[in-house]
Amino acid sequence: MSLTKILRIAFASLILAFGAVPAIPAIAQDMNATIIVPDAPGGARFTGCYNIAQRLYGPYRMTFCLEQRGSYTVTGGGVTCNGRLNWSASGRTIEVDLSRTSCGNGVAWTADSMSCQGTGLFPGSGAGSIIGNAVAKVIAPNMPTINGLSCTYYPNARGEQPTQITARRMS
Repeated sequence: MSLTKILRIAFASLILAFGAVPAIPAIAQDMNATIIVPDAPGGARFTGCYNIAQRLYGPYRMTFCLEQRGSYTVTGGGVTCNGRLNWSASGRTIEVDLSRTSCGNGVAWTADSMSCQGTGLFPGSGAGSIIGNAVAKVIAPNMPTINGLSCTYYPNARGEQPTQITARRMS
């Protein structure tokens, strides 16, 4: 048997072996994930987009989306930054890690993090936007949706201290 034929067989075997391995699941970014809240001990949906009420690092406003591919946008001070984030949920807590992202003009947003808990509920059967509520009913009928988040924002920039922020669900 020639060396070329042996290499082809070995390569084909590797492809088959890796094809048989089950796919690695996404890191805790399950769109059906829920967190426990006192008004809904069975859990409540929290995925979606939020607007942070407070300014960060002075003039900057932030919105973020807890979706399968999480993202955030920061505007203010003459810049707009669009970055990615990773999140995980366990019990009552949602942990969010922002990826460092370039904003252009020689500036970047740091790889900060947040630890959040849900506040306020939209009942699964009536409140919220018409389209958003219809989608929520199909995904998980009669399950409430988190209206806001209370978070501790942990800056990664030297000399900055953690701060309390609130985030409201965007409609």
